[in-house]
Amino acid sequence: MDFIGAGLSSLASILIFALVAAGVAKIFQIAGTLSEIKELLADIKRNTDTQVPTVPFATTESAESLLRAVSAELDHPVTQKN
Repeated sequence: MDFIGAGLSSLASILIFALVAAGVAKIFQIAGTLSEIKELLADIKRNTDTQVPTVPFATTESAESLLRAVSAELDHPVTQKN
């Protein structure tokens, strides 16, 4: 009977060790997945922060003056309509 008890004890020990090892491996897998999700969320936030504002110029006058300044540098004069 001592052999059966020792065998069952060894089997239980191996089974418990395997379960603990599988649990630790699963925890590392979850941690890796969470870090990937964190990086993706940071990328999404970074990409949405760099979007063009909905109103690029406060007034149309400032847009016109900017266009005139650029066209003056390119030697393409822009005439003003009044």
